[in-house]
Amino acid sequence: MNQDWTDWIDRVGDKDVSEEELMGFQQALRESPENIEAYLDALLTDTALETMDGLPRVARPVVTAAPMEKRSLADSGAGKWSAARGVMLALAACVALLLVLSFFLTRKQEPTQDAAAVATHVATITDSDKLADAAGLRIGKPLQKGEVVVPEGAEIGIAMRGGARLEINGPARLRIDGPETVFLLSGRVKTYAPEYAHGFSINTNEGEIVDLGTRFVTVSGTDAGTEIHVLEGLVKARPEINTKDLFYIGGEQAGILKDGKMYSTEYLARRLDIPMNPVLPDSDGDGVIDVVESHYGTDEKDPASTPSLLRIAEGFENYDAGKFENSPYRGMGKITQWSGAGVFQARGLHYGNNAKALLTSGGSLITTGEKGVGATIRLDSQELPPKGVIYISFLMKQPHKKLNRPFSGLLLYMGEYREQLFTGELSVADSYGSRYSESENEDAFAIPTDDQTHLFVIRIDQTRFLTDVFVDPPLAQPEADVKPNKRYQDAAQFDRIMVRSGSDSGSFPVQFDEIRVGLTWDAVLPLMP
Repeated sequence: MNQDWTDWIDRVGDKDVSEEELMGFQQALRESPENIEAYLDALLTDTALETMDGLPRVARPVVTAAPMEKRSLADSGAGKWSAARGVMLALAACVALLLVLSFFLTRKQEPTQDAAAVATHVATITDSDKLADAAGLRIGKPLQKGEVVVPEGAEIGIAMRGGARLEINGPARLRIDGPETVFLLSGRVKTYAPEYAHGFSINTNEGEIVDLGTRFVTVSGTDAGTEIHVLEGLVKARPEINTKDLFYIGGEQAGILKDGKMYSTEYLARRLDIPMNPVLPDSDGDGVIDVVESHYGTDEKDPASTPSLLRIAEGFENYDAGKFENSPYRGMGKITQWSGAGVFQARGLHYGNNAKALLTSGGSLITTGEKGVGATIRLDSQELPPKGVIYISFLMKQPHKKLNRPFSGLLLYMGEYREQLFTGELSVADSYGSRYSESENEDAFAIPTDDQTHLFVIRIDQTRFLTDVFVDPPLAQPEADVKPNKRYQDAAQFDRIMVRSGSDSGSFPVQFDEIRVGLTWDAVLPLMP
């Protein structure tokens, strides 16, 4: 390693050297006695010149042993190695270390631009991902008043000096106006304002949203206006127009502030994760969004090119009656077999309401009635799209029962053991109901169980992160007019469907029929002609 040691000494004195360079310098001294000798020669020469000139350029660190060692070098002639070599190694390491310490201590005494920024900042970045890091939005960065731009796909967290905490999903543009106020130009922001941060406000072109101790999501920058989804607590909104008006929104409610008015809208707990415009494009207007058409390989610009809306249909009409175990699948859809056990029946179920009848066929399946035994179909990975809405319907009929804690239903699973949704009769109450993702909360619908055939429909909105469960919805009625018996603020993900039943006091066989999975409400609820 060849070094201009005099230049090194000058640069250290002027603090014109990086931490990385200093570490490399120390490593070079430790690895080579020749480097130590050259460095000490330069250091002694520099010190001698300073003494002669009377104009020291750098305040050198005081090293008690230095005078003794300098005399030893002078006596040896030209600074060559002698019997004091071991002592010189220690001296050189000591001097190098003191130079490094001196360098960093003096640096810490001088205020830097970052230190000044921290002293006047109004917020700090507390969380970021790789996209945010690449844009310079790194954890720990102090934020001054002014605009913050979050790139598309990036996610950051911000702690306001006033106490509020923000989560932002890009793309987003906001202006920080102070420790308790931001102006959301466009994007999605989730706010948590604890008790001590009451009064934090998010302003938009439509007005002001003031926290009253809450968690809420604000969306701005679309033609719809400013969306406000309150997860818990309470917010008040003051429109930019008609500033005397005040609107209050409570927990699990949502509204849109637009043109000086407040309009109710569908509450979405995961609005932060939903696209700015949750209505996904349907270029040819055929009722199938472009991303779904792309998944199935149909032309999203041609209304005559449309995928099959009914993806799976099992009416059980193609099976021999009798017990089965791991039977080949003979319904519609990319499925290989029925796994597990049950009994195929030649006689199917029939269902009707609202002066209409559901399209059915001959055949059905009866479960074994044993608690741990079900019948399962596993879906092909490409059968259902990753976006859009998925619908599932089925018929179920229980026997007249006098058993302890009976249960029956259709279950959605992700993998063999991860239950995502249970729909049917719960064992906790004499009622039909559902349970989401093995939750401790089993939701009864106050619909008493009986020995009649019932129709169940599950709607999974993968865009808005919603799962709705319906029991006996009126046939031939527009989907928008039918209210679910239960809504979950998440989208169940599944790759297999199981039917199962049982009880604590004996066998409880239950009959299932017409299991359908499709892309529209009407596709899974076909009517008899």
